[in-house]
Amino acid sequence: MALNLKTLFKTEGKGILSIDIGSNSVKFVRMDGSKITDYGLKEIGETQDIAGTIRDLIKDYKPAQVLTFVSGPSVSMRQALFPKMNRRELRDTIVLRLDKYSPFALEEAILDFRTLGSVKEAGVVKDNIMIVAARKDIVSDHISTMRKAGLEPNAIGIAPFALAGSVRKFARIKPEENICVLDIGSEFTNIVFMKGERLDLARTITTAGNAITEAMTVSITTEEGELSLDVREAEVIKRRYGIPSEESAEKLESGMPVRRLATLQRSALERFGAEINRSLDYYKREFGEPKIDRMLICGGTALLKGIQAFFDQTTKIPVEIFDPFRIQNLYRPGTPPEGQIGSRLVTALGLLYEQEAVDLLPGELKLKKFSARDIKIVALLAIFVIPLLLIINLFLAVQGTVKAGTIKNLQKQLKETEKLYSEYFDVKEEIKGLEERQKLLRGIVGQEFVTVSLLKQLSLIVPENIQLRTCFLSGDRKVKITGIVSGAPHLLDLDLMQFMMNLQRNPMLTNVTLKTKNRTFLMGEPTLDFEIETDLE
Repeated sequence: MALNLKTLFKTEGKGILSIDIGSNSVKFVRMDGSKITDYGLKEIGETQDIAGTIRDLIKDYKPAQVLTFVSGPSVSMRQALFPKMNRRELRDTIVLRLDKYSPFALEEAILDFRTLGSVKEAGVVKDNIMIVAARKDIVSDHISTMRKAGLEPNAIGIAPFALAGSVRKFARIKPEENICVLDIGSEFTNIVFMKGERLDLARTITTAGNAITEAMTVSITTEEGELSLDVREAEVIKRRYGIPSEESAEKLESGMPVRRLATLQRSALERFGAEINRSLDYYKREFGEPKIDRMLICGGTALLKGIQAFFDQTTKIPVEIFDPFRIQNLYRPGTPPEGQIGSRLVTALGLLYEQEAVDLLPGELKLKKFSARDIKIVALLAIFVIPLLLIINLFLAVQGTVKAGTIKNLQKQLKETEKLYSEYFDVKEEIKGLEERQKLLRGIVGQEFVTVSLLKQLSLIVPENIQLRTCFLSGDRKVKITGIVSGAPHLLDLDLMQFMMNLQRNPMLTNVTLKTKNRTFLMGEPTLDFEIETDLE
């Protein structure tokens, strides 16, 4: 059977497609190479045929890669501070106390996390971790919808990281600038805080465009008559008039002054403003920032008349409508103002630049993706490595024809060279040993004898379930501690982490690092052996 290279390495489709499925509309952005080549938006309509809406949008386009994201109350985002540790240890720690970081049980959720940056707490540098959990059934439904539209997702992210991706790429931010991003949709508002290009904090609230619409369905009686709207009428009027000022002279078709809408909207807007201000105060307090330099608003509700002025007045922060397509001149030539929908495409666009932030794709689909890639890698190796091996084999066969005498001479020279190298390395090791002893002596002479103080401090820190085996102080003021943790098996790692945190808080010690840890058994009980290294202040 002949190997068809074109078939083996042929990429299914072309470019990357980013899909944003919202409450009322579907948005997409297409990228070929590093260039945005297409974009679009379509309302879902009363039939709620999301898959059909996607098909109508992308038509016959077959992408090589599909990106999407999930959002809403079925996606949990929690942030917490953790001591420095590797990714595997961090995952074990999160899973151990998952009830603290996720409202969903481990078996019903897909879990991922991302380090946002470093934060100092009580003088100790820790990692600021965002832990993301999404219900498996919601992710499964999302994938099913995409497949009905003829698309297979390659990655599933979340909105805050996509928003941060758009801001980094298009918002022209300054290194020390504090930015708040509001992505205001119909049902939810995503709030993201950034310090320069670093994402610091993200949360989602349920006050958004629909809250304003629902507030407008309350009947009121005025001197001009009665105003009573159903949800559909309220939505149409909201989109047309937005948030009117008290001085507006416009009138509805019924003759009712448009300014009366402000009375209906007031309760929802006050609640919305209070939620945003609470988030602003929390960020400034927890992250020690005196002010927010600017606020960027995007999403469908961000285009509502008067909402920019509302947030500007409510938060006392300069507010901008964030439209990357206008900033970067990505619109098609001749696009009219009503067709400039870039502020509604911010999340879909940002997903193209934040593909690996977190990935909620189920494990079996990730495995399938990597398996296909591995098959291509193996095939590539077979095509190029096997001929190379044949050439090497041929070369060795030719070398085998060298006369026996020449080979013996070479072997003799090789042995003499090996002997010289052996003697050289022996001398080198002796010199290294003498230098280390000299360094140790130089470090001890004239320095304060701190062993007694160190042992006294350790006796106050070590808990009952941790037994120290050795405590070695070297001449360069490094302390190496070994020991064993006993107790409940599921708490061994947590107890060791707490002990390290207590060491780090001690004024005598700094740069506490876990060198090794191994699970063992002592008298039939599970234990945890460890080796910690730290520096003396």
